[in-house]
Amino acid sequence: MREDAFPPGTMSSPKASAVEVILVGCIIAVSAFLLGLLAERVFNSPQMHVIRPLLASIAVFAIFTFALKYRTGTYLLGEIGFVYMALALAYTLLPAIKFLMVNFDFPSSFDGWHFAELSPQPGELGTHFWRHALFIFGVAAGFLAVRIRPLPIRTLNDEPACQPGRVIAILLAILACCVGVVTLLSAPVATYLAHYTRFDHLSAPLRRLVDFCLVFKDGGYFVLLALLFSQYRRYRRLIFMVVPIVCVYEVAYSKGTRIVVFTFLLAVMAFYHYRVSAISLKKGLVVLLVLATLFLGIEIVRGSDFYLGDAQYRLFEQKQVGVSEFDSVYCTGFHLYFERAQKTLPSRNWQMFFYELIAVIPLFDHTEHHPQYWYARNYFPNAIVPPTTMGVIADSAIWGGEMDLFIRSLLNGMLFAFLTRWFLRRREKWWALTIYIYLYATCIVVLKYSVFFQIAPLIRTLLPPLLLAGILIRWQKASAPIHSVRPAQDKADEL
Repeated sequence: MREDAFPPGTMSSPKASAVEVILVGCIIAVSAFLLGLLAERVFNSPQMHVIRPLLASIAVFAIFTFALKYRTGTYLLGEIGFVYMALALAYTLLPAIKFLMVNFDFPSSFDGWHFAELSPQPGELGTHFWRHALFIFGVAAGFLAVRIRPLPIRTLNDEPACQPGRVIAILLAILACCVGVVTLLSAPVATYLAHYTRFDHLSAPLRRLVDFCLVFKDGGYFVLLALLFSQYRRYRRLIFMVVPIVCVYEVAYSKGTRIVVFTFLLAVMAFYHYRVSAISLKKGLVVLLVLATLFLGIEIVRGSDFYLGDAQYRLFEQKQVGVSEFDSVYCTGFHLYFERAQKTLPSRNWQMFFYELIAVIPLFDHTEHHPQYWYARNYFPNAIVPPTTMGVIADSAIWGGEMDLFIRSLLNGMLFAFLTRWFLRRREKWWALTIYIYLYATCIVVLKYSVFFQIAPLIRTLLPPLLLAGILIRWQKASAPIHSVRPAQDKADEL
């Protein structure tokens, strides 16, 4: 089997030639252009400022999807590049639909008060949507340029994994202790924003203990999933127990934070895809739609202070569907590009450019040079915690503008492609699969923060529990009888 293919059962289609991909790409581009001409007969001129970059973004995504699927012959749900591109399109498409629905008449309470105060005109909104289209194009070009190149053929002879039952039990005990410590040391919390300050009353040593427990809890979820899915048939009942418990606990504990649950469920889907049965594109889109519905549902309930009656009234009577999450990347980027055009951007220090590398350093103040905290200090000085997100597009507004954005998007796509190629060379190793799925499931934070943002959580959050599990597995292999470690090989020898 080719090294750039997925394990047996995950191949979806034969590879197309470069000429076929180019031909289909041209057909998609022409179709988008004709749809644009047709839309001019249906929509007015202000609306077309937004619709044109939307059609361009959708066309780029469609060409990317076809090229990736038919040049690699893989199921797309296992590709971090495809999932990331789908998220980028969602954070472009949904705000545009919302703007068109309100016909650019933004109330004062519209998501992000700075955005509403700017009174943006349709032409200005359309210009920023073209920046989103440029970002999507850059990510697609960077990813395809690296990903579709053939990989060298290698034969992997990974050591067979031991029965991980004892390691799973130890890991579950550690996770239970971490949850207990975090719960006991937390101050009473009643609101979503107060969740971020629940440990501010602790002394420095206790705060370090809490940080340690949070690291092992958040990273331990992924390691636990890796071990459970390594023998799915044996542990599937435990999986069906652990997954809902973790989701309910994280939503209740954080008073409505969704990112942990979202990434956790994405990881469950990815582990199932690689360890159990490949998920087709149609089934995957259904799963992603369910996750998006859950994502928005939590936002509606959280906005009603978890009173289900108020949530039902807002949803069915007032027809209010909270999608401020999908506005967050657009509004912040638009605001900073507006400030850039007016030459009124606040001063920023050079350390902020290298924040992702600084964030790796332990026991260091990770807020002073954080772009998100810089934004909050200058525009939301009274906020307890930064109330907005940033993102790759917003970062480019701070530094180099559209050219900076294109370079960042190319680098973004190339890094994800190199990650995919690194994983494919080691796909039989459980730790490589765990690292890949962790970055796969958390790729949304790159869209919301910065290109290199995943470096810090990978090192500080995933690697400690991953190393601990690796040590425990080696210890179990060393202490187990030979026949219990390699039963398949023993049977082969007997034959």
